[in-house]
Amino acid sequence: MDSRIARLWLASAAQTAHPFPTAALFKAFGTPEGIFSRVEGETDKVEGLSGAARRSLLFRPVPAEVSKHLERLDRDKIRLVSYEEPEYPDRLRSISDPPPVLFVKGTLLPEDSRAVAVVGSRNATPYGVWACQFLAEGLARAGFCVVSGLAVGIDATAHWACLEAGGRTIGVLGTGLDRVYPKANARLFDQIPAHGALVSEFPLETPPAAWNFPRRNRLISGLSAGVLVVEACERSGTSITVRTALEQGRDVFAVPGDIRSPGSRGPHRLIQEGAKLVESVDDIVAELEGICGSAATSATFQREDPDRPKEERPAGRSVGDIEFAGLPEEEARALLGHLDDRGTTLETLERRTGWPLDRLSWLLTELELLGKVQRLPGSRYGRRG
Repeated sequence: MDSRIARLWLASAAQTAHPFPTAALFKAFGTPEGIFSRVEGETDKVEGLSGAARRSLLFRPVPAEVSKHLERLDRDKIRLVSYEEPEYPDRLRSISDPPPVLFVKGTLLPEDSRAVAVVGSRNATPYGVWACQFLAEGLARAGFCVVSGLAVGIDATAHWACLEAGGRTIGVLGTGLDRVYPKANARLFDQIPAHGALVSEFPLETPPAAWNFPRRNRLISGLSAGVLVVEACERSGTSITVRTALEQGRDVFAVPGDIRSPGSRGPHRLIQEGAKLVESVDDIVAELEGICGSAATSATFQREDPDRPKEERPAGRSVGDIEFAGLPEEEARALLGHLDDRGTTLETLERRTGWPLDRLSWLLTELELLGKVQRLPGSRYGRRG
């Protein structure tokens, strides 16, 4: 029997019983194959087995469905990593309700345990995009893996910034790995596996149902040593991630924002309740070095002020001898080609380029820092010089 059959069956069984007794099953039977072959007649060996879990484990997969899924796994280069395997992340294994099987596209490395989750609003402000990009880049340069949920807004900005800084990033999905959701992040889905991993506990073909995302959020915090909140309303999916982080004993960090912005209320409330206020990457590194250890890469990352004149900015982030200072040059030139000195709105740029808003906001902010773009009245962007 293909060992993946038992893993597919176990991943499917876990969807109908929450919490699922992952640790107890592996303690009793050792491997997915052991669980598959023995659990039917030995359920009494599984401590704390609920009626729902028992029923789900007694269900046997349909051969035709299994064959179809195996073909898709091969075609899309998706691997199945089960709870007892060395590749399964130690931090995730230690939470109270770890998934028995992870669907993985890319690689999970031991050093990914040095990770920070970056989460926040889907409707990020320009300040939020800048703060997220600045901090995610800094975390990557300090040797941290950046974990997030691949949503538009703060999530996507964190992933992109980490990739641009040459770091590793893990995207945790609330769907099957064969679903690109949201579709605006299709390019991000293509990029991440070469520099980290896409991860899901949900079987292939699982749609983006609303109830999947709170469960997904416990994995985002579970994979991380700490959770950084950039922008979020008081009641949002981000608050669920913070709650699971606290339950898992993770550190929580928050970025202060504009007191007029609804997206600042979540971080400000967290700071009032004891979250660590973050003004620079050093605030996070200092807190987590004792937990994660030091990395070989430098943790020094000088903060850039978007309001500081270009000539006063650090030399490493000015245009210097490299015109676009490490930005994707083809995209930067294309975006500049859509701008003039009269100004263009973000919505118009989205329509012209076909790029997601979070990608546009990030690139415009970078070009503004390089002195190539200026922000104009009426939420418009124009070329400078």
